[in-house]
This record gives sequence, structure tokens and C-alpha cells, in this order.
Amino acid sequence: MKFYLYLIGLVIFDLLALISIKYWYLKNNLAYLIIGMVSFSITALFLGLSLKYEGVAIANIIWVALSAILSTIIGYYLFKEPIALHQFIGIAIIIMGLVVIQWK
Repeated sequence: MKFYLYLIGLVIFDLLALISIKYWYLKNNLAYLIIGMVSFSITALFLGLSLKYEGVAIANIIWVALSAILSTIIGYYLFKEPIALHQFIGIAIIIMGLVVIQWK
């Protein structure tokens, strides 16, 4: 259970960092860059904590997969970035991969 709580924190701060860095690029405001850097640091903390409960490969795969899916959705809604067909296919494959690695 703690693994998934740390994983949620990991993904949330990773996404916050990505959003902040994107805003820094768009608005050229140093505060966004600092928020992004701090968020990436907190992401590293949550990754380290999650590794106490799960192996490196599983923790990293789940983190990267969830971040890829959610950052695509955030990019679409928040930044009006288009989602191409091959990205939809990639997300479907990622979801299937997550299901497979969670089988026990």
C-alpha cells in the first residue's frame, strides 16, 4: 500500500515539474523554473521511498508509464497540444503493459 502512495506522490510531483517547466518556457518567468526544479527534486525523493517496497524495474516502469499517459492528457487539455493516432496507439500499449506487469 505504501508503494502506491509513494508512486502517486512521484507521479504528481513529476507532472507538476513538467507543467512548471512548460510554463517557464512559455512565459519566461523564473519562478516556474524554480518550482519545476523543486518538484523534480521531490520526485527523486518519492522514487527513492518507493524503492523500499518494489524493485527498480517495476517502480520505474509504472512511474514512466503513468507519467507518459497523464502528461499527454495534460498537454492536450492544458496546452492544447494535439494527440496523434500513433500516440493513442502508444498509450493503449502502455496500458496493456501496465496490466501485464501487475499480474501476480
